[in-house]
Amino acid sequence: MRAPHTRAVLPAVLLAAAVLLAGCSDDGGEQATAVVARQQAAQVEAETSEQEAIERRNAALPGRPAGVVQLDGTPGGSLTPAASDAFRDTGTSVTVEAGDNGEEVAFQELCAGEIDLVDSARPISRAEWDACRSVGLDVVQLQIAADAVVVAIKSESDVGGDCLTTEQVRDIYRAGSPITSWEQVGLDDVPLVVGGPDADNNAFSFFGRNVLDAPQPGMTNLRSDYQASESDQGSRFFVVGDDEDERLAREYADRARVRDAARSSLITRQQVLDDAQDEVEAAWRERAKGIADRRSPADQERDRQRVRDAVAARDDARADRDEARATWARVRDRFVQARDARRRDEQVRGHVAYFRFSYYELFEDQLRPFEITTPEGERNCIFPSQRTITSGEYPLARQLLITTTTRSLQRREVRAFLESYLGDADRLAEDTQLVPLPEAAVRTQLSWLTGDAQPVLVSPGEEAALEPTAGPAPAENPAR
Repeated sequence: MRAPHTRAVLPAVLLAAAVLLAGCSDDGGEQATAVVARQQAAQVEAETSEQEAIERRNAALPGRPAGVVQLDGTPGGSLTPAASDAFRDTGTSVTVEAGDNGEEVAFQELCAGEIDLVDSARPISRAEWDACRSVGLDVVQLQIAADAVVVAIKSESDVGGDCLTTEQVRDIYRAGSPITSWEQVGLDDVPLVVGGPDADNNAFSFFGRNVLDAPQPGMTNLRSDYQASESDQGSRFFVVGDDEDERLAREYADRARVRDAARSSLITRQQVLDDAQDEVEAAWRERAKGIADRRSPADQERDRQRVRDAVAARDDARADRDEARATWARVRDRFVQARDARRRDEQVRGHVAYFRFSYYELFEDQLRPFEITTPEGERNCIFPSQRTITSGEYPLARQLLITTTTRSLQRREVRAFLESYLGDADRLAEDTQLVPLPEAAVRTQLSWLTGDAQPVLVSPGEEAALEPTAGPAPAENPAR
């Protein structure tokens, strides 16, 4: 394991360079050269003094207890408790002691040499990093998993755009929001209705903290007409409608054609019945006339037969009409069922909710996610995927990190725990509906622990690459 690096100080070389410059100068430049030499000497002296102070502070750091790994931070919602249990179940003699004092305290403890690991959902800050460097501690951050929320409408629906800024998402959901139409965020004039999970859902806490900036999220942080669902399925139905309604809505056109055919058939058969009734009445009149005219017995028999035929035809026509009427009533009810379902299905257009990425993946054929951008345009319209979430590109994501130092990584106990943690990370992430890391990223970090590769030291403002570059990433497009 690589030891903490120190600033290389070469006072003799720098002084020699100053002397050489002085020797090569003409008389007119001797004074200026001497000033430069004195400044360089003073700088070297200051750097040497600072480095000696760092080394003294490093030597004064508290020792670490043998056989114990101490960590602190915010383990709630992370994989650390489960990873600690799994590590203990291996039969190890190493004890893992976990605190829950928050990320700020944990980073202070790390840079004071009091703990080995920080469990956090944010990187170390510049000020915290400076504190570690001031005592000669080099910082290493390992990513364990990631989490994200996806803001989505119904697949195959449209509100006039696919991209929202983080501020627009916040404005749509925040308490007191006046936004009731997608037009108010620059899209189409479609009613906007807001929903999502209730406070018992992990996505609620994540959304509240990371989108609404609420340290302790509650329903009061959301707009008053927010429609909370007790389950992810309820939020999905809020967005896409009931599965049965959607199925019936798809049958609307076919049922309308069947209804029209049944109505046409009923009208035709009613006309046939009306014509048959007219014939019965005409036959009765003709028979009465034949009797009055004293027609021959043969003619009067023909008149009676006409009546019998007319009555039989009318009865057949009535039976056909009654059958057509029953069919019409049946298909009309089926049509009305589909029509009402279609209306309900159309009413969810413009409904929006948020979901954990792991749930969205299961129903990406039904949900149409918004790409997310930051207001300053640093990350433009990022589509949610495992790659963009684990890399931190997707703005509504967080990376679950374990921060340590090269000093702690020299300890066998720490390396053993972290190897176990990373080895179980993907399984634990899937079990808890988090986003697992790509296998290559896990292998890269494991190589830091086994000594097969040097760990990447953290430098605030720079992102360490966990995977080798393999050409441009494939294009990722929203589901439709």
